[in-house]
Amino acid sequence: MAPVFNLIFLGIATGAISMVVSRSTLLNAFHAWVEKRSLRLEEMLSCPWCLSHWIALVFTIIYHPLIVTSWFVPLDYFVTLMVMTVVAAITARIIYSAYKPIFGNQEK
Repeated sequence: MAPVFNLIFLGIATGAISMVVSRSTLLNAFHAWVEKRSLRLEEMLSCPWCLSHWIALVFTIIYHPLIVTSWFVPLDYFVTLMVMTVVAAITARIIYSAYKPIFGNQEK
């Protein structure tokens, strides 16, 4: 049962990190700096959904929170990554709804 809890905790952390990086005004200077260098990278950094995939990938590589096991390990990691991303999306939506007055009308 511990791998499921690890996955949920990592998914919540992924959602929170993706919201802070993509929507927080604290990182506006960083976003402006990145935008000058790469519009595609800035586009990814401005999208919590897009960013959560990469954060979940890093967490999956570091922590190995496999929730399924089969004969094909890459598929196990992919399923874990996608479930973590869904948990992150739910978390990000809850955070966004709670802080919408602070974020303003930043729907992208």
